[in-house]
Amino acid sequence: MKRLLLTLGLLLGLALAQAPAYPENTAGLGYSPDKGFYLQGSLVLPLSPLGIETGLDAQVLLSQNPEVHALLKANLFPGLVLGDFYTSFGLGLDLRYPFGVHLGPLVSLEVPGGALSGFLGLGYQAGFHLAWGAGFRLYLEPLALEVSSSDRYPFLLALLYLW
Repeated sequence: MKRLLLTLGLLLGLALAQAPAYPENTAGLGYSPDKGFYLQGSLVLPLSPLGIETGLDAQVLLSQNPEVHALLKANLFPGLVLGDFYTSFGLGLDLRYPFGVHLGPLVSLEVPGGALSGFLGLGYQAGFHLAWGAGFRLYLEPLALEVSSSDRYPFLLALLYLW
């Protein structure tokens, strides 16, 4: 029973990143001056327990010391409105290599032509660790330009293809 609860908690949480709380299909390349190039993408998952939108975001650092970041996210409240802007609130599980795991909320606010997103998560990465991230996506259909910052890198600029 403990393993089942742990697995369910893990699956419910996989959404901690500065990507929007709502799932999208993307593929792209990002660059961080401190780390180098990242290959990144995201998928809308066909899993929809209880009718919840789910998605998976992934990033791989292309260097001699690779880092992998996977985020499984569940968009818990997709129909919120703040002022005149569409807002999403989700929960995610952030998995990292070298080993790290974090669980916490993910929020997005759509603005004209883009989206502001952020997260804050608690977990383990070489000890107790606070994970955070904030970002902005500018949509230039079918492309998106993303600027973000997180506890993994101070600045990342990415170009994404959306479908």
